[in-house]
Amino acid sequence: MKTAEEIVDQLLLLLESAGSYSYDGEAVSQLEHALQCAELARSAHSDGETVVASLLHDIGHLVEASRPHGELGVIDHAACGAQYLRELGFPAKVVDLVAAHVAAKRYLVAIDAAYAARLSPTSQRTLELQGGPMSAEEQAAFAADPLKIEKVRLRSWDESAKRPGHPCAGLASYRSLLLSVLG
Repeated sequence: MKTAEEIVDQLLLLLESAGSYSYDGEAVSQLEHALQCAELARSAHSDGETVVASLLHDIGHLVEASRPHGELGVIDHAACGAQYLRELGFPAKVVDLVAAHVAAKRYLVAIDAAYAARLSPTSQRTLELQGGPMSAEEQAAFAADPLKIEKVRLRSWDESAKRPGHPCAGLASYRSLLLSVLG
């Protein structure tokens, strides 16, 4: 069994390698996107688990090399990433937030036409492949979720974290937080 330090080193290496990967049709790399999303969570004074989930929300794109990678990446990357983080021993809140970031997009598109209009072209294309806007029943279930607010916030940071050249704290600045959250 790996130690927390070994797991965090593995994650940091995986994320560091993402610096050379395009973020599925966006103008930033996977790493830039992850760092910007985590920075937005930090700036909002989110708790450690939410910041970590923001940093790792798209990890499923990186760990699922065996799945089809098109220009839009791994469509079920939220579930893949959540499973990976669960197996590594991350807390339920981190896993749930990662698992739900696509569902949050589907929810927001269903209830907010202005949000839907702000989606990047890539997010609009992936939305179709991810099930489109939620049905009324799905919306009711999502709205009743105790983590709904955090899930929606993470989704909004996800959409905003696509700014080419935006300066962010480096990946190493998250090492102690990852260790703390992993426990």
